[in-house]
Amino acid sequence: MKSILDIFLQEQGKTRYEVSKATGISEATLSKANKRSPETYTVKTVATIAQAVNQTPGDVLNQLIQIRDNPNRLYLVTTMTELKQRVKEQEDEFLIQGDFSELLTEVKREQLSETAMLGFQVGSGGQGDTMAWLIMRILNLFGKNDTDRENLKQDISTLYLISSLDDDKVKLQLKQLVY
Repeated sequence: MKSILDIFLQEQGKTRYEVSKATGISEATLSKANKRSPETYTVKTVATIAQAVNQTPGDVLNQLIQIRDNPNRLYLVTTMTELKQRVKEQEDEFLIQGDFSELLTEVKREQLSETAMLGFQVGSGGQGDTMAWLIMRILNLFGKNDTDRENLKQDISTLYLISSLDDDKVKLQLKQLVY
């Protein structure tokens, strides 16, 4: 499920951390809400979010439901920290805007075609992907490259399909949801 609460807060110019600090609601509560459908949010959670963005709880809930129902409203990543968080949380799909072209070009260049990957999986009895991931992590650990960057590239390559939308925007979708 997409991060409905994060998308809403981004559109309001806020983060979960800012809402937590301003209202006293825990980040853990907001994180759990972010992974669920808005109808399951407690009244207290909706009221607290509404307080943080100076709106009524009803308006907030309506906007959250609209985000959930609109497939074109996705989280827009603009910083490396946000990108790492989205990949770590395995966000279903999200947009990337900004100067990530070098990183994503490297990822696309290093990815195998779907046919080659399928052949690799069949030939390795389904264990190839896991073994390749493990070997790359070990190599990254002892290599001279930036380990965080290399691990992020590997995670993106393993988890996501990359689609260019225009010169400045790219869409990442979990592979398991596309097939």
